[in-house]
Amino acid sequence: MAQTRREFLVRAAALCGGALSGWAESPRADIASARHAAAGFLAARQSSDGAWRSTQYGAFREGDALTPLVLWALTSAPVADAEIVARGRRWLETLTATQSARPEPWAGLRYPLFTASYAAQVFAKTGDTRRAGWWADLVEQLRIAPALGWPADAAACGAWSDAPTPPRLPPGVSPPPDMLAPNISATVLGLTALTTTGRRDRTTAALRFLAQCQNFSATPSDPFDDGGCFFAPADPVRNKAGIAGHDAAGRERYHSYGSATCDGLLALHACGLPPADPQVHAALTWLRGHAAGAHHSGTWPADRADERESLRYYHAQALAAALRVASVSPQRRPWAAAQRRALSSDLLARQRSEGSWAGACPDSFEDDPLVATAFSLGAI
Repeated sequence: MAQTRREFLVRAAALCGGALSGWAESPRADIASARHAAAGFLAARQSSDGAWRSTQYGAFREGDALTPLVLWALTSAPVADAEIVARGRRWLETLTATQSARPEPWAGLRYPLFTASYAAQVFAKTGDTRRAGWWADLVEQLRIAPALGWPADAAACGAWSDAPTPPRLPPGVSPPPDMLAPNISATVLGLTALTTTGRRDRTTAALRFLAQCQNFSATPSDPFDDGGCFFAPADPVRNKAGIAGHDAAGRERYHSYGSATCDGLLALHACGLPPADPQVHAALTWLRGHAAGAHHSGTWPADRADERESLRYYHAQALAAALRVASVSPQRRPWAAAQRRALSSDLLARQRSEGSWAGACPDSFEDDPLVATAFSLGAI
């Protein structure tokens, strides 16, 4: 999308930390207007029963995946009509009752972890601790554990995968299939649900897996150890930025990239590690050297351009959350503020006239405006 002169100046000023005082940040009125327009778009696409359903993807047509995500966005930026949110919550309450009556509560949910994490966050924000706790219980049932056939010393234990049922590992299967293998995106969803519902004491078991997803060494001597993160170990396909090379020990290494590094930072933070922790510091340092507003940062091969673009809005909401973590440190606060301005101005420049956002690539479903708009509203 071509930028207007105004959009160019806003972004230039944001990246310069506000050097052009008249354009030091996206005006509050513009951000408020963008939020209201996004809320209006989402309200217009709410079904009569209160759910949000995709007209584009069959996997999102039942409402169980999109409704918690949209409610999360609307409750993150409370600008929507209260009845719109209340109607969505009533639908989610009904879903909770339906699933809790099933012997296998994940049954019938297309993406159980995704649904459970966002539902737990929505109910926790609105003070409904009983329903938030029920969804957090489901999140814990979907966690990789020795009771599900995994070796007790496996780094995967304590993390989460994309499995639609508790990830039981069949005897003698190694390595686990992709659907059972943990990844950083699923793991941050699980950890966020636990911390939001007051279960931080149950998070630290994920640390061993998170260490496998970070290009980090306490005494870095390898150029691959830049502090950033990637999606999952031993997975050149789903690590969207691809293979970086092989290190001195012959191990295949992966490029660090923006959305995975934000997820890694948020996961480490959810596990209770402070900003001064070496792994947290390394991830923050990577972001400080690479983040550039909504531009999906990292080293990306030319043939991975679509993969990069496919996560633009997921990356935006993850970066916004990572910047809140960074802002805890007084030394990083000016940088975080400048990045927030750059992120806001980038998103405002891409918002469509009816209030929505939409990605250009079908991978990761961000070409569905409901997905991209929920992530973008959550980010701004």
